[in-house]
Amino acid sequence: MRRIGIFGGSFNPIHLAHLIVADRFVEHMQLERCYFVPAASPPLKPLNAPDIAPAEHRLAMVERAIAGHPAFCVDTCELDRGGISYTIDTIATFRQRFPEAELFLLIGADQAMEFHRWHRWEQIVEQVRLCIAPRPTVPLADFQKQLQALRHADPIVLELPLLGISSSEIRQRIARGLSVRYLVPEAVLAYIHAQHLYQARSARGQ
Repeated sequence: MRRIGIFGGSFNPIHLAHLIVADRFVEHMQLERCYFVPAASPPLKPLNAPDIAPAEHRLAMVERAIAGHPAFCVDTCELDRGGISYTIDTIATFRQRFPEAELFLLIGADQAMEFHRWHRWEQIVEQVRLCIAPRPTVPLADFQKQLQALRHADPIVLELPLLGISSSEIRQRIARGLSVRYLVPEAVLAYIHAQHLYQARSARGQ
């Protein structure tokens, strides 16, 4: 049976922790493919804030970041669909495309803490195997309590290094004119500079 991974997010921007987590996801779950799915508009994270890059830029950064990895692919179903990007709809797309495959959904521990707020979350765990990547920002006791609440879904917690890299930190550093080298792939860094993304308003106007 084919084993397909789904890794959604705003990827604003995609960074090295995303790539490391996805690589271990492929390795641990023995996936044929891991699809990065940039969101059009995440339900719990509005994309109208001034530091949110347009969809075409977030997609371009993902494409540059995953180039060369044999198992990494990008899927634009949420961008093509538009509107609020509900994971249950994305799963339906993948189920139609891969009717015989086993599907695995990768989320971070921070997302797991809010999983009960996800649209039709009970149906999500009926259709995919939930895989969770630990995050250093989520207290261990709180995380373990949430795992108990999700025990009926039998989630898999991936064994990963705790990587304290966040997209928000990267955006803040760029806006302050600080280096983000070694936080994002070189191709993504070059794209950010070329497109003047995440710069402070005064810097963009120069």
